[in-house]
Amino acid sequence: MTSHFPRPILPGSGKDLIADIDAWLASDAMRALVTAFHGDPDALAGTPGTLLARIDALFEFTGSVNTRLEDAERNAADELPMTPDQADTTLAAVTALGLRDELPPRHREYDHVLMLGGLVRACFNRPAYAARLLDDGTVSAGAVTALGGHRPFGKKASDPNELESAISERLGHPELTEEYQALDLGTRLAFGLGDPEREEGEESPDPAKLPGLTWGVKHYRTGAGLSVRVAAAPSTVPERRAHTGETYAFFAERLASLKPGARLLLVTTPIYTPMQHFTAIRMLALPYDVEVETIGGDVPDRAPALRQPFTPTKYLNEVRTTVRALRALTEDALARDELG
Repeated sequence: MTSHFPRPILPGSGKDLIADIDAWLASDAMRALVTAFHGDPDALAGTPGTLLARIDALFEFTGSVNTRLEDAERNAADELPMTPDQADTTLAAVTALGLRDELPPRHREYDHVLMLGGLVRACFNRPAYAARLLDDGTVSAGAVTALGGHRPFGKKASDPNELESAISERLGHPELTEEYQALDLGTRLAFGLGDPEREEGEESPDPAKLPGLTWGVKHYRTGAGLSVRVAAAPSTVPERRAHTGETYAFFAERLASLKPGARLLLVTTPIYTPMQHFTAIRMLALPYDVEVETIGGDVPDRAPALRQPFTPTKYLNEVRTTVRALRALTEDALARDELG
C-alpha cells in the first residue's frame, strides 16, 4: 500500500503563522502518523486556546516512537521495529509535512545564504548544494555564511561505518576530528576558497569541560568577490556546544546587520528543513522582521561516502525534534501577538 496526504502550508511560509501552525498540527498527515503508532489523533485538533497543550501532547507521543537518546548524536540511534504499513505511512506523512522536500528557492535574489553544520556529511553536502545554486545562477546573494560549532566527532554509532571518523576517512580526510573543521573544509571545497582574509574568535580556558565558550569566524572571499564566512558559534551554556537557535542568534547579533524585509535563504538537508525553519522563524524572522526561506537538497554527483538514505525511524526521530522547535516558535509567536 502506498499512501498520500495533502501537503499543509509549512508554518512560517504563509501569512498567518498561528493558523498555519494549527493546520500543520492537525493535518491529515500528522493524524495518520499518530494513528499508525496507536496515538490519539483527536488530541491534535482543538480551540486556539489549547494550541500549546496540543503541541505538548504531540511531543509526548513522539517520545514513544523516538530511538535517539537525548545525549547522543543522531547516528547512534537504533532502528524502531515497525510493520510495512507503519513504514509506508511514516514516509508518506513526513513527505507531506516537509521532511523529504527538495523544493527550488522561491526568489532569485537573497541578502544572505546560510548553511548549518551538523554531522560530517552535512558539513560537505550543504555547502556544496548552496554553491551549486549560486554557481548555476539559480540564486544570487550578498553574503554566504556557514554556521556550526566546535563539536568533537561522536564516538558511538549504531553502525561503525556511520562513525564520523570513518566517513571522513572514506572521503580522504582522516585529519578531521570535529564539526567546525569539517564545515570549514566543506565550505572551502564547495566555493573554491583559498586562505581566509582574516580570522577572529576566542578559545575556552577549558575546551574539554567548557566547549561552549570557544567561538571563531573565518572570513573568505571568492574569486568573484562574494563574502563567505565559516563560523563556530558560542553557547549560552558553557558545558555544551551551541544548538541551532544559538547559531542563528550569533549570526544575527555578530555577523549580520539585518534590516526589515531582508531575504534569507537557509540551505539544509530535507529531513531537517521544518525543524531548522521553525527555529529560524523564531530566532530571525520574528525579532528582525526578515523573510526566511528554508530549502533542503543535495547535489546528485556527490561522493558515495556522502550519500545517506534515511529510514522511517530516522524520520520519526526528526518529527520529535521538529515538534520541539514548533513548540518554542508557537510560544514566542503567541507572546508577540499578546504584546501586539
